[in-house]
Order: sequence, then C-alpha cells, then structure tokens
Amino acid sequence: MDQANKSAASFEQEAAQWLARQDGARWDVGQQAELDAWLEADVRHRVAYLRLHAAWRRADALNGAARPDPAPARRPGPALAHTWRLAAGLLLACGLGVVLAPQFSSRQGERYATRTGENRTVALADGSRLTLNTSTRLRAAPDGQRKVWLDNGEAYFDIAPDPARPFVVDAGASRVTVLGTRFTVRRDGERTSVLVEQGRVRVSANATVLQVEETVELSPNQEASAERGRIARADRSPAQTAQRMAWRSGRIVFDGETLGEAVAEFNRYNERKLVLSDKEAASMPIGGSFAPSNLDGFVRLLEQGFGLHAQYGIGQIVLSRADPTN
Repeated sequence: MDQANKSAASFEQEAAQWLARQDGARWDVGQQAELDAWLEADVRHRVAYLRLHAAWRRADALNGAARPDPAPARRPGPALAHTWRLAAGLLLACGLGVVLAPQFSSRQGERYATRTGENRTVALADGSRLTLNTSTRLRAAPDGQRKVWLDNGEAYFDIAPDPARPFVVDAGASRVTVLGTRFTVRRDGERTSVLVEQGRVRVSANATVLQVEETVELSPNQEASAERGRIARADRSPAQTAQRMAWRSGRIVFDGETLGEAVAEFNRYNERKLVLSDKEAASMPIGGSFAPSNLDGFVRLLEQGFGLHAQYGIGQIVLSRADPTN
C-alpha cells in the first residue's frame, strides 16, 4: 500500500473512532469541541467522516430501518449503533470506505432539516461544512455538485476552497456564489439575507419581467438583503457579525434591538410563542445574551426588569404592561 492509501485508511479509521465515541453515553461538550477541531484541521478529515457516516446511513436503509426524521449528522442514534459498527467494521476491514457511494449520490440529492430549537452540522462531499439553525430545510445537489437549496430557515456555510468549482446557494429568488468563504444565509419567505464572516461572495436577485438581474459582491462584515428582485447592502462591525452568528454557540444576542424584535427571534426557537399585547412595550430597547431555549428565564427578566406582566396560556405567553394599581 502506498503512502497516499495509508493516509486515506488512517483518516477513515480516525473518523470511525469519532463516530463510535459519539454513539456512547459519555459524549460531552468537551469531546464535541475536540471533534470540531479535528474536522477543522484537514479537509480530508471531513471527507472521511462524511463517507463513513453516509455508509452507515446507507446500510441502515438497506436493512429497512425507517428514518422519518434524520438524526444530526454528527451523532448516530443509539438504536442504530450495532448497524453502524457493523458497517464501519466491514468498510475498514475490506478497504471499501472510499468506494461506497454516499447516500446523496442519488439523483434526488440529500435533504437536511432541523426542528424548532434544534441546530446541527453536516459535512458535504467536497469538505464544506454547513450548520443549520432552528426550523431550517436544506437540500444538497447529488453527485458531488457544489450546490444547495435553502428552502427555509438559516444556515452557516464554511465552504472548502475550489477555484475551479464555485459553490452555489439558491434561496428562493436569490442566489449566492462563492469560491471559499464563511457566511450565513437566512431565508424568511421571499426575503433572503446574507452575512459574510470571511472571504467574498456574490449575491444575485432573480430578474422579474420589469427588472434586470441585480448583483452585489460582499466582503467580510457586509450584509445583503434581497427581496422581490432588489438587493440592499449594509456594512456591519465585526462585533455585529459575531452577534448575528452567536446562534452557532447556542446563544442569541441583542444589543439595542427592540423588544418586538427580540420576541420574534425567541419565537423562532420555541414551539410556545411569546405574544406582545402592548405596542408601546414592543418598541423598548433590550440587550443581553440569552439561551434561546430558556424562554421562562427571558420572561422572568421582562417581568422583573421591564415591568411587564406574563399570562401563561396554551402554547403561548402573553406579555403586557403590569397594572400599576396592583
């Protein structure tokens, strides 16, 4: 076996060890950070991880196991541990890890989704990594094409450089084209926003009958918002960019946003919704860093620090100004 094959086999073995560790009961935040560092260190690590995980899913499909809601790409479910270990063992023993076609090679491509309040990271065949935020639906093109469709929600893109093959994100009537960079794309209905952390991207808004196609290029800490064929570009500070991307670390950060905007952001992450019954209260500025799942803690802050009253109902919490006579 030549050195290149030895290296490939080594990457496959390391990836198998990581996946096996993830399936254990002792997986914690520290180990997740170690895995993130390993994936970040070499694009071949990402490819090996993806191939073995895809082979596990393929073996599971062949065994007839139903997977109506795919588990996060980084962690196979405990109920499928035996299937995964068997598939990984066969791959490593027979040297087939780089031969088996991953599931997304089908003509339909691969679909990814997150539930409300969930985020997950997936690796693509080219080594790019995508982190999906809450309530996001995304499709990756088949056969190794560098293209995805963002149907709804928000995703962070860490794109592996490949000057010969630009990476394309289609988000409704907007398109983002990149060579190698880090950025987020958020789609809310017909409105799409793109925020660049590193590198350069090109954002295009599809032409309408009365308009020609509009295109802008973004550099780090620039944002574009596209809607109905029009694009608006704005500069952001590094702190603002970090704030907007804090969801990747399990936080949402406000710095002068209105309470109405904060409520709308919390509602993205929770099935139980906040309802503001006071328009004047909706305009109050708010700041701080919050765990989006800690809805009750946020409500207590509003009651204690902003003089609001919370009325708990089925599926919602109604916020109003407290009656000063009570």
